[in-house]
Amino acid sequence: MTKADSIRNFAIIAHVDHGKSTLADRFLELTGVVKPGRHEAQMLDRNPISRERGITIKLAPVRMEYSGYILNLIDTPGHVDFSYEVDRTLACVEGVILLVDATQGVQAQTISNAYKALEKNLTIIPVINKIDLPSSDVQKTRKQLADFLGVRAEEIYEISAKTGQGVQTLLEAVIQKVPIPHFELANNEFRALIFDSYYDSHRGVIAFVRVVSGELRKKTKAELFATKERFELLEVGYFIPDLVPTEVLGSGDIGYVVTNLKDIHQVRVGDTLMDLKGDEGALPGYKKVKPIVFASVFPTDTNEYLNLKKALEKLYLNDSALEFTGIHSKALGAGFRVGFLGLLHADVVRERLEREFNLNLVLTPPQVDYQIENGNFHEPYSKVFIITPQEYSGPVMQLCEHYRAKFVTMDNKNQITLTYEMPLSEMISDFFDQLKSVSSGYASLDWEFLRYEKVKADKLIILLNGDAVEEFSEIVVEERAYEKGEALVKKLKEIIPRQQYEVKVQAQYKGKIIASSRIAPFRKDVLIKSGKVLGSGDVGRKKKLLERQKEGKKRMKMIGKVEIPKESFIKLFRPGQ
Repeated sequence: MTKADSIRNFAIIAHVDHGKSTLADRFLELTGVVKPGRHEAQMLDRNPISRERGITIKLAPVRMEYSGYILNLIDTPGHVDFSYEVDRTLACVEGVILLVDATQGVQAQTISNAYKALEKNLTIIPVINKIDLPSSDVQKTRKQLADFLGVRAEEIYEISAKTGQGVQTLLEAVIQKVPIPHFELANNEFRALIFDSYYDSHRGVIAFVRVVSGELRKKTKAELFATKERFELLEVGYFIPDLVPTEVLGSGDIGYVVTNLKDIHQVRVGDTLMDLKGDEGALPGYKKVKPIVFASVFPTDTNEYLNLKKALEKLYLNDSALEFTGIHSKALGAGFRVGFLGLLHADVVRERLEREFNLNLVLTPPQVDYQIENGNFHEPYSKVFIITPQEYSGPVMQLCEHYRAKFVTMDNKNQITLTYEMPLSEMISDFFDQLKSVSSGYASLDWEFLRYEKVKADKLIILLNGDAVEEFSEIVVEERAYEKGEALVKKLKEIIPRQQYEVKVQAQYKGKIIASSRIAPFRKDVLIKSGKVLGSGDVGRKKKLLERQKEGKKRMKMIGKVEIPKESFIKLFRPGQ
């Protein structure tokens, strides 16, 4: 058996919290990479935020040896925000373990990830996990999986990743069922797919690669197809799971290369690492990852601006999807407009900034990026997959209609599977919370970016005494304008403190005021002078004083600016503060 014949490249895919990283732990123990009981749980999940939340937010490869075979496993992220990493991971392997939690059954990301694997003609090994739990329903989950994949019930493996039950049988099934890696032998030129990368302050960008043809060695001169960067490889090696140097990475291997490049954005996920004299072209499937949602980030202490900038620059080195540009707010001072892959990505970045760099931040609500062409607005649409028990299908469908979603398909074998096309602006609002509410927590959701569609939209402008406040203004579709405008006006009336003069709070849309309210001024009692109240005989004097006060407040209103303390913004953008 040649080296190439002994290689098995596979990934574990599943919905969030179905046990991918725990299963990876058992594989590492069975193959002797680590000793049982002498490592942290979810060993491949090294991000502390990921551990605390119980979700994988970064893929992790590892090389194992078992019974004369080389097993390259990639533990994939479970959350939709990082679906492109899953997509590129699947381009590196020949088979996947599709893991389903016996207590939850087939869920939205199970189906979405399975479709990705089917599109790439990968071998799928269906597995039911958590069979040891009292709340598990193995029979129901087995039927769901069998119907979905069109396989026989006996082809589905049943395990407990926590206790190790059935895991060895599954590992042996990987060897038997996952095909030998496909590779090319054209002209001995090397080509490798980059499926991840990170920045090392001493050695530059370290790229994770799957070698498709040829060999990679130390001091090999290479080029990146998309960015045309050329460099010499400082080192090649394997993940065991730490980086371990080797002499050569050959066809079918999964490993790493040290590039010495200083900008992670030069080494993009999905790009092709190739021979300088290569004429084979790029490997298929590459696309540049673009942020989906945007939010403005400000330090609560304006003196922390430079620290925030340095922190973002450090995260930028290791997060090729992150984008940021400087902005300035009259109320919040200097900050940044930051682009994220989704709401979870935004939340993880915020938590890292606050925890790792000791910053206290204000994030404006995430918004989608509208495209404007010849005065016309185009909004991003997403394809949404929802799985829900039969009894909740009616309320879920009504909810989707309320959020401007277009019905596409419905499948009702064991549970209802719904497909919709939904504006991304609706999906990133409170849709997921409402979905969980109307389904009593049983519905699951997955989505992917679809396209831009023309829409009637314009900027909703918030005016305070006639002055536009940019921080509160945003692009809104026509049918949501009144609802959004009234909600913002009402909220601002509650949080903006009273001034010495009346403050008008208005929402303007397409040049028209669509919502309005007023904040009454403080009223100083001018009838008290030197601690004494003017007597009842001073009626004329009282009227003159009150009229003078009224005129004075009118002049203040005309020439005065509304003072909005930073605390008001924090209350609006960080409820509960």
